[in-house]
Amino acid sequence: MSAPSVVWLYGGPAQRAAAKQWQERLGGDVRPLWLGPPGDPAPDLDLGNEPDMLLALESCPLELRPQAFALLGGDAPAGLTTLPCPILAPEGVTGADLALPEEPDQAAQAIQRAAREGRAWPWLPHLQVNLPITMLLGDFKPLVRGAPINLEVAIDAQALDSLTGRDLAEAAEMVAGRKISVHLPFMDLCPGSPDPAVRRLSRQRLMAAANWTLALGATVAVGHLGYLADTHRDLPAFCRRYGAMMAPLAQRLHAGGCALALENTFEPTPHVLLAARQALLDAGAPAVGFCLDVGHASCFNSTPAETWWNTMGPHVIELHLHDNAGDFDWHLPPGEGLVDWDYVKAQVEAMEPRPLLTIEPHREPHLWAYLRAFERVWGMP
Repeated sequence: MSAPSVVWLYGGPAQRAAAKQWQERLGGDVRPLWLGPPGDPAPDLDLGNEPDMLLALESCPLELRPQAFALLGGDAPAGLTTLPCPILAPEGVTGADLALPEEPDQAAQAIQRAAREGRAWPWLPHLQVNLPITMLLGDFKPLVRGAPINLEVAIDAQALDSLTGRDLAEAAEMVAGRKISVHLPFMDLCPGSPDPAVRRLSRQRLMAAANWTLALGATVAVGHLGYLADTHRDLPAFCRRYGAMMAPLAQRLHAGGCALALENTFEPTPHVLLAARQALLDAGAPAVGFCLDVGHASCFNSTPAETWWNTMGPHVIELHLHDNAGDFDWHLPPGEGLVDWDYVKAQVEAMEPRPLLTIEPHREPHLWAYLRAFERVWGMP
């Protein structure tokens, strides 16, 4: 016999008291758990006076993760869209997936049906989800094994120093058959540095990550320049050093069926990346593309979005899609900041071939908020 579906019911003391007999209508194939603020009767999980479903989900054991969530009245909690299941609520509640009928029998049937059928995630097959390889092999292993997620696997110093060949083989097995890209290490690395020791360390780290990239079967490897305008004031010299150091890596990737994509970060204009790309080609690298990060273009410089697209667009093979208010790299879901998503959509639709579309949620609940956000700002894929 299969375990009952876990359903989270949410409401304040008044809703919990009114539903004391009502929840029996859900039947034995549903395990209801009351969540909400404190009061009498007490909820099964007291979320305090400022309830946040993101925190509730992150602190929840796997066996109690919800197959459906029903808001039975009162104010909606924060973080509603971060839940990985159908959300039922009375008409007019922002973030709900389905309307919750007022009549108890109909409401119980709707909750049972939602828990049984789950929620469709139409954007999931069309996106790469950035995930550090240490998390892939750690807390996120059940999620990745249980959902058809295409990954951008992030490789960092911690992974390079702590994981073994057996770990890498397990990661390759987990992602086999999926569309895979890789984010190369970047923290404190600068292949174009005027310091030869920094260049040597950067090359060592990046070449090790390139070998892992090919073992994972990635088709795109995203890398940062490590360029800072105030530090690297001689751009031609920086690019010559960068090209000489990175061309062998681009060749190694290309021989394994993987393209190198240069991502904009702190560069003040896209012309810095254009110069770095040309230096790579001059040094003998095969075709090199760009990863246009629309969030970075929005917050790290004052160059108009149109300039980034017009300059980098012909060579863009991947996009990083997230939002912010222009003040910091918040990695918000689309539609929660100042990025013009209608403009981004029009640019993407005009591109041939289509680039990889990558999201970078920094916490698992944000993944579900991102997927819902794409349905709002871009409709169905």
